Amino acid sequence: MQIAIVAPSPVPFCIGGAEKLWWGLQEEINQNTPHQAELIKLPSPERNFADLIGSYWQFSRLDLSHFDLVISGKYPSWMVDHPNHICYMLHRLRGLYDTYHFTGFPEQFNSNQTEIQRLQKQFKRSKRSDLVEVFAQLEKLRSQQNLPTEVTQFPGAFSREIIHYFDGIGLDPKAIRKYAAISHNVANRQDYFPKGSSIDVIYPPSSLRRFEQGESEYFFTISRLDSAKRVRLLVEAMRFVQSNVQLKIAGIGPDKSLLKELAGDDDRIEFLGFVNDEDVIQLYANAIAVPYLPYDEDYGLVVIEAMMSGKPVLTTIDAGGPNEFVINGETGYSVSPEPAALAERLDYFYQHRAETKQMGLAGRKLVETITWESTVARLLSEPPTKPMVNGTQKRQKITIAVTFSVFPPRGGGQSRVFHLYKHLANYFDIEFVSITGFDQVPFEGEIAENVREIRIPKSTKHQQQEQEIEKEVRVPITDVVMPDLVWLTPEYIEALKTSIESSDIVIACHPYLYPAIRSITNKPLWYEAQDVEIDLKSKILPDNSTSRKILDSIRKVEIECCDASRLIMTCSRNDADLLNKIYGIDLKKTIEVPNGVDTEAIRFISQEKRRSTKSKLGLENSFTAFFLGSWHEPNLKAVESILKMADALPDVNFLIVGSVGWAFQDKKHPTNIGFMGEVDEETKSIVLEIADVALNPVTFGSGTNLKMLEYFAAGIPVISTPAGIRGLGVEHGKHCIVAEVEQFGDAIGKLRSETSEAKLARIEAAKDLVQQTYDWRVIAERFMSAVTAFE
Repeated sequence: MQIAIVAPSPVPFCIGGAEKLWWGLQEEINQNTPHQAELIKLPSPERNFADLIGSYWQFSRLDLSHFDLVISGKYPSWMVDHPNHICYMLHRLRGLYDTYHFTGFPEQFNSNQTEIQRLQKQFKRSKRSDLVEVFAQLEKLRSQQNLPTEVTQFPGAFSREIIHYFDGIGLDPKAIRKYAAISHNVANRQDYFPKGSSIDVIYPPSSLRRFEQGESEYFFTISRLDSAKRVRLLVEAMRFVQSNVQLKIAGIGPDKSLLKELAGDDDRIEFLGFVNDEDVIQLYANAIAVPYLPYDEDYGLVVIEAMMSGKPVLTTIDAGGPNEFVINGETGYSVSPEPAALAERLDYFYQHRAETKQMGLAGRKLVETITWESTVARLLSEPPTKPMVNGTQKRQKITIAVTFSVFPPRGGGQSRVFHLYKHLANYFDIEFVSITGFDQVPFEGEIAENVREIRIPKSTKHQQQEQEIEKEVRVPITDVVMPDLVWLTPEYIEALKTSIESSDIVIACHPYLYPAIRSITNKPLWYEAQDVEIDLKSKILPDNSTSRKILDSIRKVEIECCDASRLIMTCSRNDADLLNKIYGIDLKKTIEVPNGVDTEAIRFISQEKRRSTKSKLGLENSFTAFFLGSWHEPNLKAVESILKMADALPDVNFLIVGSVGWAFQDKKHPTNIGFMGEVDEETKSIVLEIADVALNPVTFGSGTNLKMLEYFAAGIPVISTPAGIRGLGVEHGKHCIVAEVEQFGDAIGKLRSETSEAKLARIEAAKDLVQQTYDWRVIAERFMSAVTAFE
């Protein structure tokens, strides 16, 4: 296709987020798609009433019929008349829309002049065929002598009425094939889009070429120095900051002198002025956190850049777009727009560096899929599932009921649901309704593009009854008692009901919230069976009367959920067969959705890089075996096996990473075992870089082992039990070494004596297997193909 990107050129010219967006779109289309794009910009002054009308007039006359597609995104460029027109909206003229109420002018313009009354009648007709006459009448009106100032006042009631009329024609559903917005904040603004229209929210990425992570030395922000960005609020907050920490402010603008005067002699505040991209990358990289405090921002590229650099963001509850990414206590903080409240959080960031770093890593995971590739792909294509609702196209919505918080993903279950549904969000709007610990903070917001989470803490009564049962069985039972106890948290039932009302499909993630779902709706139900629950829990729960009652409850809710579901998602074919054997389910309604990994997020480490890193750390003569696991019964048993191995292999260093280690740290263990507990992604990457072998000595469980896929994607040789490779299509010798636990010592010895060529062949085969079969993007695409065939 020949694509025209049409946009206004500011007068006087300046470079802002809009310009960077157009350039990014043009480059991505021309360099990485089969299409060609040209950026067409017309000077568009808006200093007064006449300028504004003239700008709308020139775009309305623009003939772009020699292009196959037109993309516009900002007034007045969407006045272009083209049969294949996409509007990717940044914002309307805010002073005449969402910020007009600040002007104090009336909403309606009343006049006794015949010419104005005639124009107002034409405004109500809202026909493109009237435009030539309307522009001519406006020009005639403007040329009148002694015209009342309120007629040409800008902003003003009459200019507002005119621009609403023009925008109504330019953005009419008959004139626009597809609507998109750069944020939910823009999509949800009153009067921005025609009522009933479907709006695809597509987050644009930064124009910075790369992002780095460095030290944590100072606070940094970058912004245009004007009142809308509220840098003044940040400078005022520094008066209350007790820490001796520097604040670096990059950017230029009309408020520069005022802000410097406000900062006074506080030598902690440094104004950097204009900063080039290379310096911006380094300033982000070495920041502790990034404060960004605009009022009702459309989007906020600063937030994306900060999080891509692994830095949390401090913003305000009225900042608009930034709050689609800032999750309190997880990717940063959003507080009242008051200097003291901001200062308290800045001091907190400074004093809690480890926690601050974790928030930054969670933020990076939240925004890592915002790329030019995905932006252009979504902008140029239509979602495959778009049923007609009241005459307009609408993406289907899925509500997922889940017994744990989803973001940030730390354990295997969280990682699975976050990444799977993040990629299914290319086809559906996704909303998780999760129930969490009573001491957690409620949350509602977007955790990935088109993915929302509503998080409800358990009530105190719910938590107390759960703890009483837990005393009797002596293992965590949060999920299995949910069918009986969820009713003690009515806030969760209400949140689930509200979400389901606007959904087309409901998914039970595990079977335990099925009774709650069925009490609310009879809408189509899918069951995500991450395990065969009765099989798994019978191996974990102790043999006593309470456990037997729980197992009876599990069996009942699992079969009811299977029977009621139109579609069952299983992690492996073995799980589907086991569900059929136990409950007699219809295998025709099962779809295999294996565990996967985000191969783009896991760094592949070559053997040369591994040797180099070990040499730098003085570990070139050591051999390190690595195990990763959460506090989960199969993993606990696996660590017990490693304890025995370590005694027999004193020249091997064993590193245990993950919450499973907390169960053993206070117990006596061999000196060549190190328990690291839960670590951040950066620390885990370092461990993956120095490990010589990854172990998977699990001997039971259902589903597939996510850790195997992470090992493969990172390029580590692997030794696994037969149970550890279940359902993955892994071949002994080709992808990894498969042995029983008792043979792991011999397998480690064999691996150590292998040639580099033999190791490399196995590593490459394993990496190819993961990329071609177990990347989450591939899994989501195959699932959608299966669903289409299924229906």
